[in-house]
Amino acid sequence: MTYASALLIRAAQVQNDPGFIVGPISKVFGYIIDFLFNIVYGVTVNHSLGISIIFLTLIVRCLMLPLAVKQQQSMMKMQKLNPEVTKIREKYGSSKDPEVQQKMNVEIQALYSKNKVNPLSGCLPMLITMPLFFGLSYIMNQSYMFISKLGDIYRGLAVSVYSACVYDNKVLELIHRIATPHVPKKMLDAGAIDIKIPEQFAKVLNKFSADDWKALFAQIPADYLPQVQQAFEQKQAVEMFFGLPLTEASGWGWPGIIIPVLAGVTTLLSSWLSSQLTQSSADEKSRSTQRMMMIVMPVMMGFMTVGLPAGVGIYWITSSVFQVGQQLIMNARSGISVTAGIPFLKKNDK
Repeated sequence: MTYASALLIRAAQVQNDPGFIVGPISKVFGYIIDFLFNIVYGVTVNHSLGISIIFLTLIVRCLMLPLAVKQQQSMMKMQKLNPEVTKIREKYGSSKDPEVQQKMNVEIQALYSKNKVNPLSGCLPMLITMPLFFGLSYIMNQSYMFISKLGDIYRGLAVSVYSACVYDNKVLELIHRIATPHVPKKMLDAGAIDIKIPEQFAKVLNKFSADDWKALFAQIPADYLPQVQQAFEQKQAVEMFFGLPLTEASGWGWPGIIIPVLAGVTTLLSSWLSSQLTQSSADEKSRSTQRMMMIVMPVMMGFMTVGLPAGVGIYWITSSVFQVGQQLIMNARSGISVTAGIPFLKKNDK
């Protein structure tokens, strides 16, 4: 490998296109989190990215609160209509005839329309939440591009590492070997990154794992090691959140596995509390569907957060905890006990 070839690393390999939906969302989120980060960073450098994500989540949840209230009101109306829906279903029996099924559905829909109930309203929060979830995921994959102060830290890190590269060509070759596996083969023909330019070199350094940094530190000459380590420690102070690197995938190891576990548990608790609104009057088929969803959603979120940046997991966990508190208040206002639906605690509800 020549010195010239080692300077060039494919650009599209280290940053994918967010798409026409996630792209605009990530830009809006980027402006908000940059604003929040500047405030938090002025108070504390340590854990500043994680704290900013928590504040961002709380803002999003507060903005969605009117929608959540409207959703519950709709669910409560549907609960009151369940006996009438059951009567309609019994009227048409268990016939599988498409014509009979169509008549039954038309009658049920007429009942909902008469009472101004939309059975699909419960899906709207999720349709809004998931694009936001993936928008934040894109930001966490290259947070230095959206957060100006973090970008400055990355550029300083890029300058210090490149200085060591110029001094020792072996460092340059090591960087090239580390960065190459992060590049998708289908994008090999896309442009190139010149690591002499800090803004471009930062894209490469953003993909380094903890093991990659260890290998690099072992190779950097002693004269340049202190300044590289100082810049690296600045980056870590921002991106680490109680031992968790927020810009890296949570994974199955410790302590990253805490994120998927908490994401699953908080999702389960949130789903269970939401189900209390309709469980008492729902038919057996509906209750069976609810039970299945209470298992599927937590498992799905647990597995999803394993492969996503830990910062996205912090967002989801914070959102779920907010949802739990919100649901407890709403259920209480609707006269639903916290212990409703727990067989061995039913006596205490009386």
